[in-house]
Amino acid sequence: MGRYIDALLAAGTVFGVQYASQEISPADDPETRRWYTRLNKPAFNPPGPVYAVVWTMLDSLLAWSGYRLLRAESSPGRTLALSLWALCVVGIASFPFFVFRKRELGTGLAICIGMILSSGSSVVAARKVDPCAAKLQVPLFVWLIFAICVHEEVWRHN
Repeated sequence: MGRYIDALLAAGTVFGVQYASQEISPADDPETRRWYTRLNKPAFNPPGPVYAVVWTMLDSLLAWSGYRLLRAESSPGRTLALSLWALCVVGIASFPFFVFRKRELGTGLAICIGMILSSGSSVVAARKVDPCAAKLQVPLFVWLIFAICVHEEVWRHN
């Protein structure tokens, strides 16, 4: 594929999935906001605007990583790296659906664990194909470790 198509595919996948998850997740619904506000959260839970800024940066890095992987030479390693990358994108989209629409905090915790595993595996697989693509995914992996600490506390205290 061409550079522009690869860029569109990578960015469109990440941001398209984010848009779709916003559409299917009632996080902005007033009743959902009241429910979430009432949950017991740890003191280290960041304020809402921090999440928006952080996820915008993480999504951008993830899209850039996907672009680099798409541009890499076709190989079984590249296929594995792209598959794990896509699994990370799916995990990012499924978390708000289960936590905010279904209000299943336990399922959200399971998704967090799966996202850490898929993200870590994605970094390792991408490193063999394009070390820069792997480095671009490290901030997501680190954030997910922090996020699971936050979500585990929310799940445990609610």
